[in-house]
Amino acid sequence: MNKLITLFFLLFPFLIIAQAVHTTCNGSRYLNADFQQVDTIRDVFFGVNTTYSGQIDSLRMDLYIPQGDTASERPLFIMAFGGSFVLGEREDMAPVCHYFAQKGFVAVTIDYRLFTGPFIPFPDSVIFSDVAVKAFGDMKAAIRFFREDAATSNTYKIDPDFVFVGGGSSGAITALNVAYLDSNDVIPPHIQTAIDSNGGFEGNTTSNYQYSTEVSGVINFSGALGSASWMDAGDAPVFSVHDDQDNIVPYAQGYGEILSTPIAYLEGSSVIADTATALGIHNILITIPNSTGHVTYVEDPLWQDSVFEGASKFFYDILCPGLTANQPIIPETISASFYPNPTEVDMIIHINDLPASYTLTLYDKRGRLVYVEKNIFDEKHVLNGHSFPEGMYFLAIDFDSPKLKPVRTKVVFR
Repeated sequence: MNKLITLFFLLFPFLIIAQAVHTTCNGSRYLNADFQQVDTIRDVFFGVNTTYSGQIDSLRMDLYIPQGDTASERPLFIMAFGGSFVLGEREDMAPVCHYFAQKGFVAVTIDYRLFTGPFIPFPDSVIFSDVAVKAFGDMKAAIRFFREDAATSNTYKIDPDFVFVGGGSSGAITALNVAYLDSNDVIPPHIQTAIDSNGGFEGNTTSNYQYSTEVSGVINFSGALGSASWMDAGDAPVFSVHDDQDNIVPYAQGYGEILSTPIAYLEGSSVIADTATALGIHNILITIPNSTGHVTYVEDPLWQDSVFEGASKFFYDILCPGLTANQPIIPETISASFYPNPTEVDMIIHINDLPASYTLTLYDKRGRLVYVEKNIFDEKHVLNGHSFPEGMYFLAIDFDSPKLKPVRTKVVFR
């Protein structure tokens, strides 16, 4: 995770939400690992409730805090683990929370209630809707916990105006629904019944409803919504990553599976990204191409840079709009040419007197990352045109030296 892959939205700065720069922004925090050491506070109680089968579940969280940080108001990440609402534990998100704490966030991984009933006969969509709604309420209780703390003892020094939620798989489904599902939406009857049975849209895990559960952004690792129509103009920005042939949570539309059994219709990250774009919601989607796996990128070194550094840049731009990273010198502009462009065959990337190696990334016109190649040190580098479908792409070159200004251009393959 040590190389910044600059994403599509850098080419289009007007997509960044207009707002004031956060008081902690200094051109490095949230973008770089300014805090190498991280303090951990484990087993913090935030709520209690009953599971589907009526068992009492005491809900706790682990906090990851930048060591030595003197800021009085820090943005917060609340993360939820994956496991199809059946398996998983909060420790699964520890590496992600540690990563974001090093960047300057307070990052938290939470418990939420899992399915505790029998699997024979196998639970249907009605049962799992109830289980999922319970999880939504648990995450909202965690949000209220921190807003109440900020308004009272201020133990954790959280900025209540910048609470981000996220997760992987079922954890991402939970975060997306917390961000976008509300009483104005058209909701299937069985989901509405689950909501009504579990305390309404705020849940009933805690009763401190005077504190808001609104969020400022979502990190979506292979999640989905029951319907992307639940998103509204003005809703929170969303950063998404998804395998394009995911066999558990659909990348587009389809049925989510639990233990290889289709359970519920879902609309995944590509539909969420299209809907967000249409509504003017700031978003980015990284697509893992030709991948039938689920959340494969977390363990794949090829994608870790673009995913995690891309997420850092996404949330940095929300917190610090218009503020560029600190540079000790003005970066040198490098001359690069791309020919033929448009092309029906290979394209040559030509950089005279190449001073440093570079990373090449390619995005389609919807902003999805489709190709990345690292450690290139050829003055003339060949990009195989037959590897990409016809269309316009955005090409980014990031040099392995802070003294060199990145190169951005549009290219067309025919």
